[in-house]
Amino acid sequence: MPVKRILLPLDGSETAEAALPVARELARTSGAKLLVVRVTSARFDHEPAPVEGQLAPIREAEAYLKSIRDRLEGSGAAVATVLWHGAPAAAIAKAARDYEVDFIVMTTHGRTGREKEMFGSVAEAVLRGVAVPVLVVRPAGMMVQTPPGQAAPSREP
Repeated sequence: MPVKRILLPLDGSETAEAALPVARELARTSGAKLLVVRVTSARFDHEPAPVEGQLAPIREAEAYLKSIRDRLEGSGAAVATVLWHGAPAAAIAKAARDYEVDFIVMTTHGRTGREKEMFGSVAEAVLRGVAVPVLVVRPAGMMVQTPPGQAAPSREP
């Protein structure tokens, strides 16, 4: 399967940026374009004119995307950045469809228990909301949790 476009959603955190080297290398070796997406909840309409408080998060997100583009410059991968607004998982899934990406590379924040119930899992929602492969990268230091239940091979290979 030829890979032409790889989507890399970043939220500005070090955890999310753990996927950056993997996505960069996949884009470089496959010749794919790397599309870096940042999603913000900030949105404004031109009427009435937005106030500074509405513009600040948008400016911060745009500056972040520029810094990522600058970091990736010269990496051997073609890079584009785009700012979306809305719910993160919905925006990532829609961006994947709209830009006809072939692959998504992202991390998970590894929320569990109550935290997961309250905030949900963006990675899990993206997996359910797209038809393209999703590579979920485990950030260094993230706790590994053994899934519940029992398992054993029926016979040795």
